[in-house]
Amino acid sequence: MGRGIRRLLLFLILLVALGVRLRGITNPLLDDQAWRQADTASISSHMLGHLTDIPSVFMPQLNYDGITPQRVELEFPFLPYLLAWTWTLFGWADIWGRIWSVVLSLVTVGGIYELGRKLFTDRAGLYASAIYALMPLSIYYGRVVMPEPMAQAWSIWALAMIWRWRTEQKEGGSWKVGWLMAGAILAKLPQLMLFPVALMLGFWPLEPKRVASLVRYSMIVLIPPMVYYLWVHFHVSTSSQFVSGILTGQVAKTGNLDWKLLSKNIHSGFTDSILFLSGVGLCRLIFFRSPARWALLAWVGIAVLYIGVVCVRIPLDYYLVPILPLAALLGAYALDGIPWLPGTVLSIMLLVAINRGSYTCLTPKYQWDPEYLSQASWIKNHTSASSVLVLSDPPPMTFYYAHRVGFRLTKVGDEENPSQILRRFPGDYFVQLPLSAQQELFWKNVRARYPEIGPGIFDLKNPNPN
Repeated sequence: MGRGIRRLLLFLILLVALGVRLRGITNPLLDDQAWRQADTASISSHMLGHLTDIPSVFMPQLNYDGITPQRVELEFPFLPYLLAWTWTLFGWADIWGRIWSVVLSLVTVGGIYELGRKLFTDRAGLYASAIYALMPLSIYYGRVVMPEPMAQAWSIWALAMIWRWRTEQKEGGSWKVGWLMAGAILAKLPQLMLFPVALMLGFWPLEPKRVASLVRYSMIVLIPPMVYYLWVHFHVSTSSQFVSGILTGQVAKTGNLDWKLLSKNIHSGFTDSILFLSGVGLCRLIFFRSPARWALLAWVGIAVLYIGVVCVRIPLDYYLVPILPLAALLGAYALDGIPWLPGTVLSIMLLVAINRGSYTCLTPKYQWDPEYLSQASWIKNHTSASSVLVLSDPPPMTFYYAHRVGFRLTKVGDEENPSQILRRFPGDYFVQLPLSAQQELFWKNVRARYPEIGPGIFDLKNPNPN
């Protein structure tokens, strides 16, 4: 296959990847995973006007659980910082965050092509990029305002670059290829699972003359994330230690294993046919020699461990995103084993036909409730910029769209008095969120005590007379 043909096919794959990721591109940050998307954008909003205040600008801040923005322990805010600069230059709009994520997703597709062709063949690289571009989970999380697209782009190119460094037999320069992997881990901590894979790709089997390069590479990859996560950990309150809280609470201490939801997320996010192809590719990898055989087998083992330890305890489908490139590479290796080109074409056509129904699972992810925007708009236009909100439920998106700070309620029992609960918070307005989980008796007592001055908005400073 000539270089011109390869470039044309890669361009077509990128064009298709772009097209499927443009769905819902103008949606506000209220579709699936609205909470996490609004958090990412909120961090960006607090950077505006402080973009050169380094390093303090890199301390993430969110609008909730206080009368001022609260410092929180989260990933290094690469995407929020990039988004804040974009807003500074071109004005605030949610679409900028989605555009950056789509661009980064296309960079990932290109990186998987590069990695696939270096590990296997040019044809396998094209298969891998096409499979990744069309996996449902890759499509949706390739246009969300979350750290995943950037972490994916950097981690895949980090693997491609360490393999290129190894195959070109370079004696120095390992520190250069380490920075991308360090950035990927900073952008999203689960990318740490790829560090052992990178070591296998770059240094296995280890030669004595490359021990210094291995040590240097490992230090470059691991020290920046360690320094950053320790910095944010010790500069936020205990209640705002989100990353360590997830590790200790939801991963280390919890015994809740939701295998049923995990299975559903895997089947709908990867599709059964791609899972089948990945299994075939794994079998081929086991029984046939490949230069990267042991690195890929290590990746498979780490992925299985990651699913069993993390994903089953936190059954949010975006935790499966780091495994998508592995499935794409194994699936491509399976297809690359068909030497007869018409047979490959028929296999791809069959896969497309089988997977047609798989994309219907994405439709609910693009839906969003316009009441959030109408409420937030009313608050923004009719209340003081310094007013403090109390939200009826945990979802915090109203803070972002209303440009306000405040507090959130969890589920309130029937026997609890709303007045006593709300007096605990120094809030100005109480907001009844769409689809609130609070009981009708609770809302009956709220309406009897506080005047409703807007759509589901109650004035806490001027209660009704008893």
